[in-house]
Amino acid sequence: MIYICRKKREKYLRFLTVRRKASPKIREAQLTDLDEIYQIEVECFSENAFSYSQLEYCLRSPSFVNLIALINDEIVGFIIGLLEESNEGIIGHVFTLDVKRKFRRMGIGSSLLEALERNFIKKGSKKSILEARLDNISAERLYLKHGYVPKRIIRDYYGPGLDAVRFEKNLEK
Repeated sequence: MIYICRKKREKYLRFLTVRRKASPKIREAQLTDLDEIYQIEVECFSENAFSYSQLEYCLRSPSFVNLIALINDEIVGFIIGLLEESNEGIIGHVFTLDVKRKFRRMGIGSSLLEALERNFIKKGSKKSILEARLDNISAERLYLKHGYVPKRIIRDYYGPGLDAVRFEKNLEK
């Protein structure tokens, strides 16, 4: 019985060390990062993933902001945003935020989101918007934690029966 408890304790301690906060290096994505970015996209979204050519377009277009997170020179996540003109002014639109499974719940998504928001503000955006699947509870928690407010449900956004929630955040202080 003591052996089983010790084994469970060791497993729990390993879990705690893996889930500690990380301090990733954030930098702009390069075209040479495309293969790794695509692999992460497929891991995170499988059937609804952006295609290789769509991601390549985002990396090549000056309209998009593409950031990656690195830990020990390994790409562990990325975020893509777009600055859009609207009747409200410039709006930052978060297109996708992806973190490798084994690096989740370590603050990497938060680091990427904060870096993208700073970029949006620097380029004149006063508001950030994004969509998340209605059933993606972990994404919802992340966005609420960062001050995003759910505004409306968009039916079939990700395909038949796959609804999204539109979130918005005021970037003005």
